[in-house]
Amino acid sequence: MASEAVGTALRAMENFSSLVLREIRLEKEVEQDRVRLESWLQTLRAFLSDREGTRGNQLRQDEVSQIRNFAFEIADIFDEFVFQERHHVHTHILRKITHELLMLPQNNFGDLQYLRAENTSCGEGKSSSAWSEDHLARRVIEEDDIVGFEGDAECICDQLLSGDPGLLTVFIVGPCGSGKTVLANKVFKCKRVQGHFDVRAWVDVSPSLKLDELLRSILTQFFPEMDGSVPINEFSVREISSAYLWQKRFIVGLDYIGRMGDCELIIKELLKTSQGGRILVTSRNREVSMSCVQYPIYVHELNGLSRENAFTLFCKWAFRSCNGICPSELLDLSNKIIDKCDRLPSALIEAGIFLSKKQQTPLEWNKWHNSLGANLHFVRSILLPSKHLPSNQRSCFLYFSILPEGYSIQRARLIRLWAAEGFVEESRNTTLEEIVENYLNELIRMNLVHVTEREIDGRVRSCRVLNLVHECITATAEKENFVGSASERSSSSQGRIQLRRLSIQMDNRASVALGKTLGHVRSAFMFGRVNILDLKFFRLLKVLDIQGAPLEDFPDDIVKLVLLKYLSLRETNIKTVPDSIKKLTLLETLDLKQTRVTQLPRSIFQLHRLRHLLVYRYDVKSYVNFDSAKGVEMHSGSGALSSMQKLMLIEATPELIKKVDGMINLRKLGLVNLKSKDGRKVCESIQKMKHLSTLYLRAELGDYLELDHIQIKPGFEFLQRLYLGGQLQKVPTWVSSLQSLIKVGLRWSRLNINPLQALQHLPNLIQLHMVDSFMGQTLEFKANTFKKLKILSIEQFSELRMVVVQVNAMPALETLTFCKCEKLNMLPLGMNMLSFLQKLVLYDMDREFIYQLRKNSEDRNLVSHIRAIHSYTLGHDQSWVFENLS
Repeated sequence: MASEAVGTALRAMENFSSLVLREIRLEKEVEQDRVRLESWLQTLRAFLSDREGTRGNQLRQDEVSQIRNFAFEIADIFDEFVFQERHHVHTHILRKITHELLMLPQNNFGDLQYLRAENTSCGEGKSSSAWSEDHLARRVIEEDDIVGFEGDAECICDQLLSGDPGLLTVFIVGPCGSGKTVLANKVFKCKRVQGHFDVRAWVDVSPSLKLDELLRSILTQFFPEMDGSVPINEFSVREISSAYLWQKRFIVGLDYIGRMGDCELIIKELLKTSQGGRILVTSRNREVSMSCVQYPIYVHELNGLSRENAFTLFCKWAFRSCNGICPSELLDLSNKIIDKCDRLPSALIEAGIFLSKKQQTPLEWNKWHNSLGANLHFVRSILLPSKHLPSNQRSCFLYFSILPEGYSIQRARLIRLWAAEGFVEESRNTTLEEIVENYLNELIRMNLVHVTEREIDGRVRSCRVLNLVHECITATAEKENFVGSASERSSSSQGRIQLRRLSIQMDNRASVALGKTLGHVRSAFMFGRVNILDLKFFRLLKVLDIQGAPLEDFPDDIVKLVLLKYLSLRETNIKTVPDSIKKLTLLETLDLKQTRVTQLPRSIFQLHRLRHLLVYRYDVKSYVNFDSAKGVEMHSGSGALSSMQKLMLIEATPELIKKVDGMINLRKLGLVNLKSKDGRKVCESIQKMKHLSTLYLRAELGDYLELDHIQIKPGFEFLQRLYLGGQLQKVPTWVSSLQSLIKVGLRWSRLNINPLQALQHLPNLIQLHMVDSFMGQTLEFKANTFKKLKILSIEQFSELRMVVVQVNAMPALETLTFCKCEKLNMLPLGMNMLSFLQKLVLYDMDREFIYQLRKNSEDRNLVSHIRAIHSYTLGHDQSWVFENLS
């Protein structure tokens, strides 16, 4: 991408200015040339931002390509100068460089005035015609086309027909082509559902549909005799809605809602009208449902058909001429195509229709398999919004081409990478990470990126692009030299002298032979168990991600990469980090998670730009133990880490605690092996951190956590995740005041006072995990408490004999886990009132407890509403034996 190249040149020049020019006496002539060059580059970027995303003639495309290469050449000159000359700079060299660079535009492009005059109309929002095409793509399949939705349909019908007297909403969410509309229609037309409701309405929701128009459409379907007589005036429509629907059972199908606030507005209106109403919503955006959590809702996610059903559906269309029977010679290729289609019904049907018209030979099918994405309307409809993305967001989208097909990447990792790449600039009140996370959410909202896992609060945990989309953006990225790949199926891109990013993808331990022409590469990635790269060819690297590499020792050449901003050695077997890491003065992220590193050198404190330091590992065998999360010793040295945002997990030595006092920008902090005498000092430091969102504190084995020294101050009350490990006299009093807490972990607290009293009125608590937290015999959940709790885990309560759930306690609970509570042999009293409970999981529970859950037990009716009941028992060989009690 040309504008991305210009952005790279500007960032290289900024780095040059901050690291070199400030170290010498800045001559006026040098500064003037630098400012003129920056102005020219800004003009060039503005032109390219308009140009990219539009189609032009070949001459103009060649011109854009020339500008891209030229901008990268400027970036290379600045980076090379910083790399070579930083510590012995001479002003005459600076004058020569800036002057010659300023002459390059004229020598390469002559008069550039047309750039400023060029005016292209690109970047408008998605038009109504674009929506029509997209909407049409969702409706290409009919109910009879789909197999495998029987269980989903039955479950949703049960939810819609539940005895809850209030208004209830069921969301069907999933990626484009997953069959949401088909499933919703199947449920809506079900005889069981139709016979239950007095009136019904189905509305295709377009982005331009206004609330009063939608209500009018619903009313005219409820009461056909009113058609033409309902006034358009908003007040009148809503007044009629309330009057006509009062005391009536209704069901409304809304297909499809894409904006977060729309559904909430509709629910608010219909909530005024009936005590037995149901709303069935389809959406690609799960955040639509998250905006309605204050109302009773069910969320049903579709992520593709089972392999068996996907195979049946594909063959039905691909082999229509032979009754849907797949020839044996095409079996393997059919399965590969099914995987490429992510088992999504729309993609399977269109791919089947497309391939049914081709010669049914392995040679022909293999050819089309490798370019299937470019030939399907399904893919073009998904990619439609990407034509209007701003340059930075387009770079973020193309970044997924670096990953292997089907690869799901963690949100936090992706955000740190985007920040290191410089796709955005930090603003005064917003961090780089917050800006790029907004970019990610926008790509998800536009359905360009698919969420594969979410946090309990709905935040993205991991994501990917669909396989067919990956195929298309990979072709675009390689064409624009955005990324090149070296894999077992492709060449190593050695001829691309302007290649900026390299992705190495191997499934074995083979070495990759790469030429010496890769000096332009700024970002290198390795996926699979390939041997480590020869880093001497990558002198100017800024991003190095070799997660999972077969490494035993820290590579010596890494400390020579003085421009590095991002370094990940996660999941390698390295044991030490050299003192020479201090040479990486630009480093912002150091990811050593799940390595064998137990100590960090004192020189780490000289990395003043470090923002993210991840140096912990989990070691969980059968059960969570006190020290399952292993921290790292961090010797105190000269310097400060004032830019640090994430520090997890570090041993709390007195010297380290003093250093933490200056890390006021921390968002996440994890300290282990705390001594009770350090409690006051730690509390004082924590109170200075106005942006802290996650806090993990664990006492030294056998010691107490002394944390009652915190006074809630502005900023600290926004803490969202709190994990306390170690003995407590009581739950700290300040915990009850944390209005933003969504997740709490209490482990090995061994309290004699019921910990629920301090937590039960937290307004936003969604997940509670307790391990050996209470020594009492009865754990009681009071009436009207834990209003938003969805996930509850009770583990290793050695004295627990009874659990009591009072009326309207935990009304939103979805998942309940009991683990190794050896004396608990009776089901929780009031368990039948947990109407939203969908999953009960047991680990090593008493046999009598398990017996009461069996289908022939007289207590079975107490859990008949729970969809999944799973029991795991630890065998003699330390493996878990599974039993399905559903």
